[in-house]
Amino acid sequence: MNSTATNKKIAVSLFSGVGGFDLGFKAAGFEIAIAIDNNPIALATYQHNFPHATVLCKDIQKVTGEEIRAHIQAKYVDWDGEIHAVFGGPPCQGFSIAGLQNVEDERNSLVGEFVRLVLELNPLAAIMENVPGIENQKFGCITANLQAVLEEHYFLSKWNLNASDYGVPQARKRVFFVASKFGEIIPPKHQPQHTVRDAIADLLPVPLLPKQNTQEWHPDWVKGEYAKYLEKIFPNLGIVTNIGTGFAATTHTPEVIQQFINTPPGAREAKSKSKKLQWDGFCVTLRAGSGNRTALRPLHPEQPRVISVREAARLHSYPDWFNFSEAILHAQREIGNSVPPLLAYAVGMQVREHLECNITYQIKCQNWQNLHIS
Repeated sequence: MNSTATNKKIAVSLFSGVGGFDLGFKAAGFEIAIAIDNNPIALATYQHNFPHATVLCKDIQKVTGEEIRAHIQAKYVDWDGEIHAVFGGPPCQGFSIAGLQNVEDERNSLVGEFVRLVLELNPLAAIMENVPGIENQKFGCITANLQAVLEEHYFLSKWNLNASDYGVPQARKRVFFVASKFGEIIPPKHQPQHTVRDAIADLLPVPLLPKQNTQEWHPDWVKGEYAKYLEKIFPNLGIVTNIGTGFAATTHTPEVIQQFINTPPGAREAKSKSKKLQWDGFCVTLRAGSGNRTALRPLHPEQPRVISVREAARLHSYPDWFNFSEAILHAQREIGNSVPPLLAYAVGMQVREHLECNITYQIKCQNWQNLHIS
C-alpha cells in the first residue's frame, strides 16, 4: 500500500546493518524511505525492529540511484523527488587501528560507492560515518579524492565526535563527513553524559542464566532513568515489549571465572585482554570483530563474566524493545557494527535543524521575489 510523502523529510540509509543510525535519524524526524545492506541476517533484524520499513538486500556496488528512486516513488505516491538526506557508515575494518589498516583492503572502496550514490541521488545533505583511522595519511589516496569530488557539489564539514559526549555510556570516537547544499554544518552540542552504572545497574535483578535469552519484564521492576530516557527518545515502533531479549549469559570455565574475579575494575584480564568495566566510568568501544575473528567483549564490573547482549545494547544506547539475533556472536557483532542511536540522534537533529532553517529561508526569499515581481 502506497503512503504519502507530504511534509516528510525523506532519507536513504546505506550500509544499514541493524539500524542504529536509522533509529537515531528516525527519532530526529527523518522518514527512512529505504534501507540497503548486503547482510541478510542484519537486515532480518532490521526488518523485525522496523516492521514497516522498505529494505533492499543487495551489494551496494550493484545498486544505482535510479533504482533507489524507483523504490521511493513506488512507496510514496506524491513524492516530489526531493531527498533530504543520505546517510551510512561504510565498513570500517580496513581503516581501523584495531585491524591491519591495509590500503588494499577491498572494503575501503565502498567509501567511494557511498559517494557515487550521493552524487546520483543528489540529496540536500549526506552524512558518512567511519573510524578515525580513515584520516591516517596512508589512506589519503582514497579520502582526498573523494572529498574533492563531494566539494564540487557540496559544502563539506568533518566532525570528530566521541559517543560519550552525546549520552552514550561508551568511549567511542568516530569521524563524520557531513555534506550540505546550504553551507557547512557545525557539530552538535555535547549532551549530559551517562556511566556504566546508569546503563546497566538496573539489569542486575534480572537473572542471567546460560541459554536463557529472553526475560519477561516484571510489572513492578523499576527501570533506571537512563533506560527510561532511551525509551522516551526512541519510542516503541510496534514491537512486543513485555518480553526482553539478549539476556543469555556466556558460560565460562571455573578457571576463567577465577581470572575474571582476580581482575580489578578498569584493568585488562591477563589472558583474554578483555577490560573489566568500572561502574562510574565509560564502557570501552564495543567492536564487531573482523572476518572470522570475534571482538573481545568487556567484563561486567561486578559479576565474573563478559557482558550480555542486552547489557551491550544498553551501553550502545539501544532501547530495551530493540531486539537482536538469537545467536550471541551475531548479536554482539550487530551492535558493534552499528552507530550508537543516541549519537546518531544528535547528528540527525543537527542536520535536520540546519536543513529546516535554510529551506525556510529559501521559501521566504522566493515569496519575497514573487511578491515584488507581481
